[in-house]
Amino acid sequence: MPKCARSTITSALRLSRKHDSAVTSFMQPAQRVGDDVMAKDRALRSKLPTFLGYGSGDFALNLFWQGTGFYLFYFFTNVLGLSGSIVGTIFLIASLWDAISDPMMGYIADRTKSRLGPYRPYLLFGSIPLSASFILLFSPMEMSSEAHLIAYASGALLLFRTAYTVVSIPYSALGARVTRNFDGRTRLAGIRMYFGFLGGVCVSFTAKTLQENFDDATAFGLMGLFAGIIAVVVLVACTFLSKESANPINRHSAPKSGKEGLVAIFHNRPFLLIVGGISLVTVATNTVGQTILYYFESHIGDRSSGNTAIIIMSGAPLLTIPFWSVLTLKIGKKTAWILGSIIGTIGLAVLYSAAVHAPFVAYLGVTITVIGLSAYAVIFWSILPDTIEYGYHLSGLKSESLLIGIASSFQKVSIGLSAYIAGHLLDLTGYIPATPTSAETTDGIRDIFTLIPMMALLASGVLMLFYPITAKSHAALVEDLQKREK
Repeated sequence: MPKCARSTITSALRLSRKHDSAVTSFMQPAQRVGDDVMAKDRALRSKLPTFLGYGSGDFALNLFWQGTGFYLFYFFTNVLGLSGSIVGTIFLIASLWDAISDPMMGYIADRTKSRLGPYRPYLLFGSIPLSASFILLFSPMEMSSEAHLIAYASGALLLFRTAYTVVSIPYSALGARVTRNFDGRTRLAGIRMYFGFLGGVCVSFTAKTLQENFDDATAFGLMGLFAGIIAVVVLVACTFLSKESANPINRHSAPKSGKEGLVAIFHNRPFLLIVGGISLVTVATNTVGQTILYYFESHIGDRSSGNTAIIIMSGAPLLTIPFWSVLTLKIGKKTAWILGSIIGTIGLAVLYSAAVHAPFVAYLGVTITVIGLSAYAVIFWSILPDTIEYGYHLSGLKSESLLIGIASSFQKVSIGLSAYIAGHLLDLTGYIPATPTSAETTDGIRDIFTLIPMMALLASGVLMLFYPITAKSHAALVEDLQKREK
């Protein structure tokens, strides 16, 4: 072969190799991105059994939470015969106790050491006391005086709230350790809330069926017994089906002192915004839940329709939670939160404008309202762990239970304040159980049921405009934390 030909071929081969190398190096970043996405998807799919096991615990907890949220206020006024202002005061006292006991429980749980980890033992050993206290709460006792009845109602509610705290705070903290992935937390929160609302449907359907076949005292007592037995079985199963992440950040580090922890919390701006936002949402949801039976009894003229509305409120999220989970992944947690506030407000406006004895319009309003409210069920439990890691990045403190306990205590105080205000306003409307309501009383109950929640939801949406954490900033934060741990 001539020398010039050999030189030409050699040059062509060199150019070909350079081209192949360039193409390969150009494709590698895209390939790595694709591989990373596929790896994340595989990791999330492999965690599905753990996600389902963890989520089942919220089915049990919502038998209690939805049971008390929808029916306890009504049980105290219409079965035990206490006035709305007295019941509101009892709820406020119990919530103030929660404000102390929730962070205390978080502090204790963070320091617990066992072969089941710091949190799961409380699910296992706290299930029976919690169920027993719920059964006691809905057991109609005959007392010789109103003072004795008030003491019984107060003592039973305080016992239940304490038992609920012992289980629910460690359970919520466990969720922060099941996965550290930003989007994985949205999926986990969606699964958890799906189970939670399934528990709500279960207890509300049971309550409606029992009320249609028994007097109120017997119906609520049987509801408590049913929920208590089922919850024990589910919580025990959840204990052994839930698993912590194999390598959570700062898994073995001990929390700092309580004083240092509180100082760090006040510097955690995203956490404070979330606590403020969820407290306002809690005022809205609690006011709706506690007054919905009164609204349907007076404004629509049929308490049975109120029970149907409660089933709608409990059941509709089974359809909307997957929607909010997907939407949140696409538009972000902050935007989804604000959108939920807007939709919930529109639904309450429909309920406010509904004509007397117009159940269809009322059902429509309830449906729109719960579509908006169900957004927070997904977003709050997805966004809270992000603020915990933000605080750890800022201060070096990682204390899931303490932070969740503080967030929970603010929610509980919001429940107490909303119940206290609703109870006193209910008395001011002139409401008397088992008697026809006047036009003024009907309008007053409608205003309590709609206007207070509307203002709270709008304020929550405005507050979230200032929330700073995004998916991109959180990913960078976690990457930096992982480098620190090495």
